[in-house]
Amino acid sequence: MTGVQQIDTPAACALPVGLLPTRFGPLPFQPGQIWATETPLPGFESLRRFALISLRAERPFVWLQSLEDVAVSFLLIQSEYFGLRFAHLPAGAMPMVMVLLPGQPGQALRAHRQAPLLFDVQTGMLSQHILEAADVEGDGLFAPLAATQLPEGFAERVLSLG
Repeated sequence: MTGVQQIDTPAACALPVGLLPTRFGPLPFQPGQIWATETPLPGFESLRRFALISLRAERPFVWLQSLEDVAVSFLLIQSEYFGLRFAHLPAGAMPMVMVLLPGQPGQALRAHRQAPLLFDVQTGMLSQHILEAADVEGDGLFAPLAATQLPEGFAERVLSLG
């Protein structure tokens, strides 16, 4: 993922920082790096606050970390990396897909094609949309890309770790 803000210490943040527990240990988040969901993700009804975490060694993948249950996190990537396009999504929202890791060596990465997560940079809200197969275009095969276009302001809403 290109253009992601690098935050190494709380002193590097312009706004007040809170240390919040994650799968990577306590991390410093700015208020603008907290994503909320009005409608909970299916199966995770009690979880409403999340953060996106980018690890340099894992880019362009990012982690969607629950801030209410440290054990809950999902590996995500922009849908373009899987060649996916979706019909009937709200304008201005950036679709990302959950990555399904291979169960066996040599198997391909797969994406949860029919349930993209939409991130609205302006509001800091995320939502998951369940789609019919006919509303999803693309082969769904992972293809590393040189770079993808991020919505303005998105990079500042991601915590980037060295």
